[in-house]
Formats: sequence, C-alpha cells, structure tokens
Amino acid sequence: MDEPFPLPPRSLLIAAGATALCCIWALWVRRSTDGGVLRRPRRKRRCSCACVCGGAGTGGGADRDSFAGDGGTAVGHKKATVAEWQAGGSMMEQLVPEITTHALSYLDYTSLCRLSMTNSAMRRAANDDGAWKALYHKDFTVEQDTVNPSNGWKAYYAATKAIININAEFYNIIRERSLPAMSRLWLNADYVKCMHGSGELFTGYGAVIDSWALALNWGQGGGQEIDLQIRDVRARILDGMAWVTMTTYIGVDLEAYYVTNIYEFHDGRWYMVHHQSSMMLG
Repeated sequence: MDEPFPLPPRSLLIAAGATALCCIWALWVRRSTDGGVLRRPRRKRRCSCACVCGGAGTGGGADRDSFAGDGGTAVGHKKATVAEWQAGGSMMEQLVPEITTHALSYLDYTSLCRLSMTNSAMRRAANDDGAWKALYHKDFTVEQDTVNPSNGWKAYYAATKAIININAEFYNIIRERSLPAMSRLWLNADYVKCMHGSGELFTGYGAVIDSWALALNWGQGGGQEIDLQIRDVRARILDGMAWVTMTTYIGVDLEAYYVTNIYEFHDGRWYMVHHQSSMMLG
C-alpha cells in the first residue's frame, strides 16, 4: 500500500501558528470574561466573635490580617495573569511573520482592533500592514492589489469602510424619501453633477437638489419607502476623493442600473459631488 503523501513544511508551520494564535486568543477571552485582573478583593465582614477573631482585644487586628490575606491572593492572581500575558506575547514574537499574518486574516475588523489593545506584542501583530491588506481584500475587493496606500492598509481599510457607510446612507435617504437629508449629503458647490436614470443631467447644487425633490416625490403614493437594492459595491479612495461603483435594482420590477457615485472629503466629512445612473441594457 502506498504511504500517505506528507504535508509540506510550510503548511505545517501555518497550521502550528494558527493553533498558537487561537490558544492565545482563547486565553484572552477567558481572562476578559472571568475578570481576574479587574476583580477587587472582597473585604470580609467584621466578626464580633472572640473565638474566631482571637479574643475580644484583638478582633480588629485579626480582621485586618484576614483582609490582607485576601489582598495577597488577588495580587498573586494578578501576577500569574501578567505572566501568562507575557508568555502569550513571547509566543506571538516567535511565530514566523507569514504565519502570524495568515492566522490574523481569519479575524474580522472588530476582533483585530480589540486584539491590538491587549498588549504590546499583540498590538504589533494586529497592526501589521500585511494583515490589514489581507482583511481589506477579504471584506472589499482584490481588484486593488497594486494599490500602495500612503498611510498603510489599516488607514485605507478604515477610510474605505467609512465611504461604504456613507454610500449606504445615500440609498437609505432615497428609500426614506428625505429631501433634507439629501440636501446635507451633497456638497454645496457649482461643479456638482447628477444624472438620473432618465438620462437628464443637472449641474450645480441648486439644480441637483431640485431634481432630487422631483425624483423623491415621483409616484410617492402615500409615502411608502422605495424598493431599492444595491449589489456589487466597489470603492476606491485617493487624495480626499472616493468613487464607488455598484449595480442597483429599483421597484417591484427590479429595473437594473449601473451607478457611479463620487465623494469629496471636506471639513472632516464626505460629501457627494457626482451621481450617475444608467439603465442596464438587455
């Protein structure tokens, strides 16, 4: 009988690294839920019984000794926990960087941020640019593999997440038919442009908002929300500007449109400056 084909050394290293990281993560979760470091020692209730506290004249001293004993136990637990943390940090430092990055790629955005707040070793690992690049490709798109963000992939991930949220807010405004919210979303500038699915082009803030006033009231019929779905969202950010492409489906007949939205960053927030919607043919 043929012998089983052995696993390559690289796969074994990756598996070992992932296992070690999972053990460290489980230890952190257990310590966080148990509250071992944060738990304050309970002060024992003062006892008035002479036989237990060592006599009437020494009751107070005995109580203080009892409290000091509990405090010593708490300090011992804390030292043990710190030692475990240090051991966990040492394990992280000993892992091959490729293994660490691969293991961290299984975490989501929130977990990776929480991991960076544990200790210095975890923070270095969780802030690794390769880990954030892998997370970006997993959550958004692999089309930007050649991008080299000036502030690193962690900042690029956060900016992309923010623009995706702003773009989702734009479509929530359409669903809710809120003209005031639409007015706040657009940049008040003469160069903003909007092309609706009908093919009409509007230029300038006033004309754009007026066009949305008509679009949001068209076929309102009692104020019900507009049936709207967005799919295949792709975002790109560069020097204070972001453009997002997607496909939208509107109404009960799910009419399909190709959409491009462009945003600019001003005074600490993103504003829409361009919207173009084109009906899909066929």
